[in-house]
Amino acid sequence: MRFRTLVTNSNLLLRVVQSIDKLSKSAMLKLTPTKLHIIVVTDLDSGLQLWSDIAVDALFSEYQIESVHNNEIYLEFNIDNLQRALRSTQGGALGVTLKLTKKQGLPVLSLTIRSQSASGREISLCQDVPVRMLTPQQMSQIREPMVPDGNVHFMMPPLNNVRSIAERMKGMGERVAVSANREGEMNVRVANDLVDITTYFRGLETLAYDTTQEHTADREASEFYTAVVDMKHFVKFLQSYHVAPKNIVCCIVEGYAVMFYVYIGSAGYSGAAALNDTACGSLTYFIPVRQV
Repeated sequence: MRFRTLVTNSNLLLRVVQSIDKLSKSAMLKLTPTKLHIIVVTDLDSGLQLWSDIAVDALFSEYQIESVHNNEIYLEFNIDNLQRALRSTQGGALGVTLKLTKKQGLPVLSLTIRSQSASGREISLCQDVPVRMLTPQQMSQIREPMVPDGNVHFMMPPLNNVRSIAERMKGMGERVAVSANREGEMNVRVANDLVDITTYFRGLETLAYDTTQEHTADREASEFYTAVVDMKHFVKFLQSYHVAPKNIVCCIVEGYAVMFYVYIGSAGYSGAAALNDTACGSLTYFIPVRQV
């Protein structure tokens, strides 16, 4: 088994890791010849899940990977440890190498950062991130949720705005109702025995939908679709502003889930045009409805 690469976009990799920092203490990493997948599953049945899909070329060069399992490698790592190591690459590194190796008989992701001292001398810093190797059998138990067709898809408003509102709302209830229609309107509502607060967003860009689908054919475009989810999961998702605050699609599957697609484009497009620019990849957040 071998994995070694030159990290050419450590800033993007750091932002991706920062975006999942609030989701869980640990995550899974699936490395393939063409893609890097970071997976977070807080609970297979009722928790928030993250499934990311990032092109190797967007992060690495001189990429070498070999294994007996279709040249795929599966790891589990501590998110804070990897985030701390990647922070060391910021500030003008001359080169960053990442490889899978062993230290004292235990597997680690070893990050070697070459930089220059004030006197002009080249120096190297090595940061080791302990990992746990996972077998294909263990990974086969972790599957992306099978989701019905969405009722409505729309571009999210600026995520920082939504986050500041949700932060104020989270002390008022454990659940949040996310509603939207196909006319570009979105509501975020929280209620308890004393207060009932709704924040309204208007003029959002909506995406095309299949008018032949049973769940959309008999409903007016102005009619709202709603999913009630855990407030804590909704707030955790909003940390993804670290990656691409302009290019986020929300999909409401009424009575089932709210899904967010965070697109990491290469050309800086926003709105629906971002969906045609997915050279870097995407992060998919799945938040199931709160069961009574």
